[in-house]
Amino acid sequence: MPGSPPLPFSVQACGWLVKLAAWAVPAAQREGWKREWRAEIWHRWQFLTNFDLWSRSESLALLRRSCGAFPDALWCFADRESVRARSQEVIRSPWTCLGALGAAVALLGLFTLGFPATRAMLRTQAASDRGLVFIWFHPVSGAGDEGLPADAVTAWSEHSQLLSGVAPFVASHRLLHFSNGATVEPLVLRTVPALFRVLNAKPHLGHIPQANAVVLTYALWRSALRSDMQVIGQKVRIGRSWYTIAGVLPRDFYFLSRERAAYLIENNLPDAQQMVIARVKPGVSEKRLDKELTNIAFTSCYYFFRSQLRYSFLNEAGWIPFRLFEVALLCSGLLVLWVSRVSIRRLREFIRSREKAPALRRSTFFVAKTGLALSLVFLCGLEWSRSPSAILFGSRDPAAGPLLLFLYILGSMGVLFWAVADQRARCRVCLRLLCLPVRVGCPGCLLLNWSGTELLCPEGHGMMHVPDLTPSWEEMSDRWISLDESWKDLFAPSGPRS
Repeated sequence: MPGSPPLPFSVQACGWLVKLAAWAVPAAQREGWKREWRAEIWHRWQFLTNFDLWSRSESLALLRRSCGAFPDALWCFADRESVRARSQEVIRSPWTCLGALGAAVALLGLFTLGFPATRAMLRTQAASDRGLVFIWFHPVSGAGDEGLPADAVTAWSEHSQLLSGVAPFVASHRLLHFSNGATVEPLVLRTVPALFRVLNAKPHLGHIPQANAVVLTYALWRSALRSDMQVIGQKVRIGRSWYTIAGVLPRDFYFLSRERAAYLIENNLPDAQQMVIARVKPGVSEKRLDKELTNIAFTSCYYFFRSQLRYSFLNEAGWIPFRLFEVALLCSGLLVLWVSRVSIRRLREFIRSREKAPALRRSTFFVAKTGLALSLVFLCGLEWSRSPSAILFGSRDPAAGPLLLFLYILGSMGVLFWAVADQRARCRVCLRLLCLPVRVGCPGCLLLNWSGTELLCPEGHGMMHVPDLTPSWEEMSDRWISLDESWKDLFAPSGPRS
């Protein structure tokens, strides 16, 4: 009989992969596992060779199939009793709970590229001062927030004794065509030169023009023009008109939006709907300011704005998401305390417990896991509800409205209910999740007998009794029974682990 053909290199490589993956297989199963995989590879090669179907693509396909030996070997490794017991112990560990929550926060930061909405909010809060205030119009009847008429804004800038600067602006997204061929659609703010005096902003390159010119933010200059140092004097087309680029704002400049923006400087804004930012003189209250601006608008332009002007100081607007989260957390906390039947008496007994170390460990773990979960809810709500073009006043900011409050209430309720339920399902000593649930008693015999579920600590520290139904006279429905040292050998032969 003619000898068998030599094995191709790809088939030999498949055998090497199987041999390498076999190190993860338990020793008792290793030889049989390798024979099974090698036989499958050999029969596949023989079948293709006998029918003249063996080719380069089939050899690559066989190599890809052989890579499946690695997950199969890991499955055999994980199927061992010791590995399963160890994995269950890791899952029940309190450190696994904290690590999973920390990893979720880190993944959220990676997914959102570093929490841009949160950083923008904190940066605005750090850079803002009490003097900057947004002003807009909120009619008594009709729709929501609106802009202000141009003649009223002009009258304020000319006659106000309480404002040291007034600057109107109109924000929208528009296409920009640069002379180098780049086309982008950033946020375009039509405004007047007074805006930069109100904000105390100085350009990074160039100067602040008086009219019919454009000032770019640092992000737009870097992305669209690739940090071209010769950008001053170049042309950019907005709509059908060409404008000269007069300046570039510094990197740390921030106003209204964290996205790229261009400022179109004009002599005056003919739009009837204008948003206003102003600088208030020190010591001026909101009530006094509202009285003056209302009187000026009535005497100069015959606008009756009484009780219809809204004000938002920039340093206070940054804290709106925090305040919404505090309200949601307070409402959810009261509801959870009522539903979970956490009485003041039980809290007092917990604080006055003689075993200070376990009580401190339990309270620290509860605060840590609840804090991580609540921070995850806060960051998720802020990052997903606040758009890149969010404006920090009125209903134009999604992060200052009912949407974020609704998300925070749902999220904080879920976190607090989970935290209380998870805490009750853990050992009072080592904080591991209880295991081995056992049904005890007869549910139909509640008059003289007790029925429910018993759970044990895997380290033998105690036993939890959870009844099916709780009598109205019994306050301690979940009963924890501590086990002494004589029980430890039945649960943890190697001794308890802290």
